[in-house]
Amino acid sequence: MLLRLPKKSSIGILRKISKMKTLSLPKNLTLKLKKYRDMRYGENPHQKSAFYLQDDDSGYEQLWGLQLSHNNLGDANHAWRLINEFDEPTVAIIKHGNPCGLASRYEIEEAYILAFGADRVSAFGGIIAVNRPPTISMIEKMRGIFFELIVAPAYSPRVLERLQKRSRKMRVIRADKPPHQLEFTRVFNGYLVQTPDIIVEPKSKWKVVTGQNPAKSVYDDMEFAWKVVKHVRSNAIVVVRDKIMIGMGTGQPNRVNSVKLALAQAKKRASGAILASDAFFPFPDNVQIAAKAGIRVILQPGGSIHDKDVIAAAKRHKMTMVFTGVRHFKH
Repeated sequence: MLLRLPKKSSIGILRKISKMKTLSLPKNLTLKLKKYRDMRYGENPHQKSAFYLQDDDSGYEQLWGLQLSHNNLGDANHAWRLINEFDEPTVAIIKHGNPCGLASRYEIEEAYILAFGADRVSAFGGIIAVNRPPTISMIEKMRGIFFELIVAPAYSPRVLERLQKRSRKMRVIRADKPPHQLEFTRVFNGYLVQTPDIIVEPKSKWKVVTGQNPAKSVYDDMEFAWKVVKHVRSNAIVVVRDKIMIGMGTGQPNRVNSVKLALAQAKKRASGAILASDAFFPFPDNVQIAAKAGIRVILQPGGSIHDKDVIAAAKRHKMTMVFTGVRHFKH
């Protein structure tokens, strides 16, 4: 659950956040919420759901399509927060709370083609997030493919008309840039409250622990992968090549299985690619599996008691390994 800071008190706080990239946890929190709208249903059709606000700003506007369900709005929010990590024109396709396709390019329609091509099977029934106003060309490329929802910062009248003709059902959402918000989770009779996973991570702080110092293009892919992996459910592994997420492993009780899933999706494209992990590799087996698939660079936080063994495995396979020093669990 996300808490929007009250407008009057948030101005100074948000200015401070823009510099510090952090929020404080107050001693006392009072939640006064009003129902904004009922959802179509909850996580399942037999559950009821509604969206509540602290003020009158929902942060989004539905311009077209069927009534939103609980899952629609949750996935749209997740997709929107992910896509806003990127400055270049970027398209993300989200399915069940995880990105199944994601790409950055100079032209938004090309980014869509590459994002969809990364996993055509999972994309069916997914949600599209775009960090630029979609173009007619991009909408035409979506022809014949079922998507539940599209979310973007704006739509031209022509594009909106085309989307309306394309489907009577697909939800069309315009969203504001996500603010920094405290995150709430119901636990027992109370709430867990945490600050968002926002931290300044200059690449100059990353440490090459073995292998060659990566070229700029490789660092660009590493930065792309690091932005994506923080939005994938743990244990999270992503495989990236040329600013395209070509493989993703998520939600596994052990990291080895997430590595296997990501590489199985990437297939032969994994050769020469970047592999990023949201947390440290506890054992060298992950490195050995990645090396066998042809991964050339591994990006991970480091910090395992077996770091020396993990680094040694990467060195044996002539791989580059980079430690970020920051973990990005998403449970």
